[in-house]
This record gives sequence, structure tokens and C-alpha cells, in this order.
Amino acid sequence: MDRRTSHLDRRVSRRGGRRHPDHSGRSVVLIVDDHVDSRELLATVLQDVGVTVAEAGTGQEALARLAADPLPALVLVDLALPDCHGTDVVREIKRAPETRHIPVVALSASVQPSDKEAAAQAGCIAFIEKPLMPDDVIDRVRRLLRGAGA
Repeated sequence: MDRRTSHLDRRVSRRGGRRHPDHSGRSVVLIVDDHVDSRELLATVLQDVGVTVAEAGTGQEALARLAADPLPALVLVDLALPDCHGTDVVREIKRAPETRHIPVVALSASVQPSDKEAAAQAGCIAFIEKPLMPDDVIDRVRRLLRGAGA
């Protein structure tokens, strides 16, 4: 992922600064999950509470989305992606100077202590277990967005 990240670093650094809201002033949350049903559920739940959603189905797509305007205020990333492990995406987000401040939450059906530890070591600030419970997701996202100043 180094080559893609270099591209991410160049694109983000040209923008100069943090950007969390979209053009309407709403917070943007990037959902990274290869399962369309999970993305749709999360998108619907978050849009219903006033959040703008960006989506990606792979790690590469997620990094490309991060190089676009606006930067998300929060990233939700599934740990099992088709092109890489979700922790690889998290490490790339945390490596880039302009994105390292973005809080990242791991999503996974695998709730082994080792999975939670790997997510935390990569830079995730929280872990949401699948199957997703909409009320829990809304509560967690609202708290994290308030904490991010978005």
C-alpha cells in the first residue's frame, strides 16, 4: 500500500488542513465494508440522524476516498476486506499526516480478543461487533463525532 499512500499523502497535503463537514455542514462518515447490506444499513441509520455518508467496498477504494474532499470526520472499517485486512487501511490512515487525526472504528463479526487487540494496535479507537445494532451504532457515532469536534 505504500505507493497508494504516497498518492494519498500528496493529495491530502495539497488541500492544506482538516475538513470534516461536507458542503452542507454535515459531518461525513466513511463506511468501509465489502458487504453491501452492511454498508446500506449503516448508511441508512447514519443518514437518518443527519450524517453524510461516503462508502467504500475495498481498502484501495477507502484510501482513494480519503484523498477526495471533504475528509471524513470518522471512518468505520470492516476488518475483513477483499483486498487487504482492515488494519492495513487503519495503519495507512494513521500514517498520513493529514488523516492521522481521523478517528477510526473497527467493525467485525470476529470478536476474539486478538482481533480487538490488533484493531487497537493499528489505531482504532473503538470496536463495533457485527451483527450491527442500529441504536448502538448511532450512539457510538454521535459520541465520537462530538469528541472529534465535527
